[in-house]
Amino acid sequence: MGLMETPIVVDALVKASIVLGATALIAAALRRASASARHLVWTLGLVGALAAPALALALPRWEVPLVRIQDSAVVSTADGVVPPQGSDMVRTPRSSVSRSTASTGSSPRGSSSPQISWLPAWGESLRTLSWTTILLTIWACGAFAILFRMLLGLAAVQWMSRQTPVITDAPWLAEAQSLARGLGIPQVRFVRTRIGSMPMAWGVFRPSVLIPVDADGWPADRLRIVVLHELAHVKRRDCLTHLVAQIACAAYWFNPLAWIAVKRLRTERERACDDLVLVSGTRGPDYADQLLEIARVMRAGRFPVVLAGATLAMAHRSQLEGRLMAILDPSVPRGGLTRMRAALTTSVFALMLVPVASVQPWAKEAVTRIDAARTNIAPAVAMAIPSPASAPAPSPRQPPAQARPERPVEQYPRQAAADEAVNAAVQGLVQSATQGVSQGVTQGVTRSVTQGVTQSVAQGITQGALQGMVGSIVEHAVPYARGSAQDAKEPKSIADPRTVAALTAALKDTDKEVRETALHALVQLRDPSIFEPLMTALKDASADVREQAAFGLGQMRDRRAVEPLIGAVKDTDADVREQAVFALGQLRDPAGIDALTSALHDTNADVREQAAFALGQIRDRRSVEPLISALKDEKADVREQAAFALGQLRDAKAVEALVIALKDANADVREQAVFALGQIRDPRAIDGLTTALKDTNASVRQQAAFALGQIR
Repeated sequence: MGLMETPIVVDALVKASIVLGATALIAAALRRASASARHLVWTLGLVGALAAPALALALPRWEVPLVRIQDSAVVSTADGVVPPQGSDMVRTPRSSVSRSTASTGSSPRGSSSPQISWLPAWGESLRTLSWTTILLTIWACGAFAILFRMLLGLAAVQWMSRQTPVITDAPWLAEAQSLARGLGIPQVRFVRTRIGSMPMAWGVFRPSVLIPVDADGWPADRLRIVVLHELAHVKRRDCLTHLVAQIACAAYWFNPLAWIAVKRLRTERERACDDLVLVSGTRGPDYADQLLEIARVMRAGRFPVVLAGATLAMAHRSQLEGRLMAILDPSVPRGGLTRMRAALTTSVFALMLVPVASVQPWAKEAVTRIDAARTNIAPAVAMAIPSPASAPAPSPRQPPAQARPERPVEQYPRQAAADEAVNAAVQGLVQSATQGVSQGVTQGVTRSVTQGVTQSVAQGITQGALQGMVGSIVEHAVPYARGSAQDAKEPKSIADPRTVAALTAALKDTDKEVRETALHALVQLRDPSIFEPLMTALKDASADVREQAAFGLGQMRDRRAVEPLIGAVKDTDADVREQAVFALGQLRDPAGIDALTSALHDTNADVREQAAFALGQIRDRRSVEPLISALKDEKADVREQAAFALGQLRDAKAVEALVIALKDANADVREQAVFALGQIRDPRAIDGLTTALKDTNASVRQQAAFALGQIR
């Protein structure tokens, strides 16, 4: 099997797991260090996991034979041996639990046959090759999917770089360029687009920072924070480490340690950028408020999801809570790594990686060949060396081994030359059969994979064509879609009535993908006249269209949408209910309190979690009791979100319930309860927080110390 031999593959997987596990331990030991230090450790761990298999092949092997593997047995007779008259060798069929053996038998006088003992090894190789091919194909499909997503993101970035205009006349551009020079970034482009509303950075050699079209109307503090955060990504070369993480995921997508490492790398990357913003003079509470507002009002559109494999968005809701707590904690070290420390850490890591990669914990044992003595008498019995039993591979059109009668091998001439010729002919026949079976398996698997890829590509082309059709309507009907910066300063743009009419008509299309894409385009227009089409789409037969309509109504900030969204909270589709609950949280209208309170009892945990978050956004005192009840939810994520919302409300009635939550079985819930008590600042929480200083989780203890400092 060459390089795909089982011990080598297992050795590579084990070494990658050892490297990632050691990286996790080192990062845990550095929990009191800066986020930049932990980010460097996780980056080196992923690079080491990728480099370990290659180094294992390149470096001299250091054998530590913890495991010994036996080679397949080979039994053969000496060249030129002529069995005597009256004796011959016969082959018995292979059983299902042990390897074949050769035994004697009787045949008519004058028959003879040489021993063909390499057939069992051929059968074992065929079975192993089949499973290896299947597993290799499965791995290749997973790796291809992740790499394709990354390459698609890179292609989309290249397309946006060519299509997106560079900002040259924005009032904030001079300050942004000054900040870039202050961070030591010689060249960076600032671009804007209507496709996505989330600030993001991309590019390794030609870095670019994407600013939303409405950024000209932002407060100066928000603009400075956004620009600093994205410039921090550029300065730290985070786009490069992001691509390395994607490649590591593609290589080890079946290994949970790889996904854990990538998730921690992403978390530490964002916290390191937050630290740079804070070190630049931004106050922690101000930064936390702006970050929360950005995450609330700015959600990446559909196209930026394609960019996720190659870009860095500013605010992911899944990381928001941890980032806020780190930003508000004054004890967190904010300093970055110097080049000297980074180089020293990299050197130490490389020195540790070399012995791990070079060690070979397995060794092959050579099996003694049993040859017939060069005498006039052939051996009566020749047995194969015993080896561990292996399960039989399924073979169609073949009866069970026990049912097959014993059959003597064909008789051969006595001459040694004839023996060699027959052996060569049989070996060639078996090799041809092996190649035929191997090619058949490979072609069969390839044909299945090809059909699946073809169907996926066809579906992607169809969806792209539909989106392109609607996009062309917008481009031709709105000649000023790429308008000047002066238009972007206005809080609500006025779209061409022809565009609204065309897209509204597309909402009646029979294809739900067309309706969904048209609705997405309408939401991006943010024109007051699209309110009625959104109301109509909220009753569409397609759940995806209703979900998009609920999102659009939340973006409109129109109080008239409260009642329809309250009705959508009772939708049969859980995703629609979740989006409706989120939209009510964005509207922040107290009229939605009752519906959100009911959503806390929804059968879907994601809906309940989103309802708790929305109640925290509205900040109405009537939400306190329902959120206290949600602290007893069966799902830890719901309890955690309820504790966070109670911290937003800052009502003293929640103190007792939050103190009880300090004993929750989930560490994240306890940590969030501690943070909420620190926000409420009620002296009744002192005893509970003091007890939390002895919690088994270090993060809970750290937050408890911070919360006690908040209570005066």
